[in-house]
Amino acid sequence: MKTEQIIKTLQDHNDWRREVGKWDNGEKSNYFDTISAYELGQTIDAAIERLQTLEKKLVEARIEADIVRSFLDADYARWTFPWEKGNE
Repeated sequence: MKTEQIIKTLQDHNDWRREVGKWDNGEKSNYFDTISAYELGQTIDAAIERLQTLEKKLVEARIEADIVRSFLDADYARWTFPWEKGNE
């Protein structure tokens, strides 16, 4: 499942849950006319898998950054990547 599709489906579900946007007409049952519970579950599973993959890549990148820094002199060894500055 493409990232854009995951985002759109989850945004639509969240809008429906909050009754905002096209779902603010008070007809909550209309949402499940557009998507099945199975499809929503598949989307959630895909989002979880994507987040786990990204977390794994982030850990690998941190390890690589630490390895590179270990070979640098003290001035460069203090430098951090933008994704290391509290964005966990």
